[in-house]
Amino acid sequence: MECEAAVSLIFNDDKFLLIKRSEQKNDPWSGQMALPGGHREISETCEETAIRETFEEVNLKIKINRFIGIYYTLNNNLSVAAFEAFTLNSNVVIDKEISKYFWVGFDELKYDNLSYLYNDYVIFGLTYRILNDYIRNLNP
Repeated sequence: MECEAAVSLIFNDDKFLLIKRSEQKNDPWSGQMALPGGHREISETCEETAIRETFEEVNLKIKINRFIGIYYTLNNNLSVAAFEAFTLNSNVVIDKEISKYFWVGFDELKYDNLSYLYNDYVIFGLTYRILNDYIRNLNP
């Protein structure tokens, strides 16, 4: 499998981890709601990228359960591998790339015209598509 980046849909019990990216000048996804993840290094597999980026961003060690799919950013410039993962604890410690985090149940998401609303936050684009596929096709 080839990817340029990877993200993790991380579960702890019946909730998943959702992050809000920090406002940063050179980040094209600045301030957006997302799943932990980031760019792949040349020597890594997509799965290793998801594990490393999750630890760097939210300080959680995860166990990958399964591959969800390959997704492309809306401009098709970046291929992103998405994985379902589990963590044994919920003690998140965010780095500077993240401004907030939430443990969210799927029942807390409200569908709104190709996006989800979580409280006052809008989840759209790549993160919406991953969550929507998961909810519709993979959620046990």
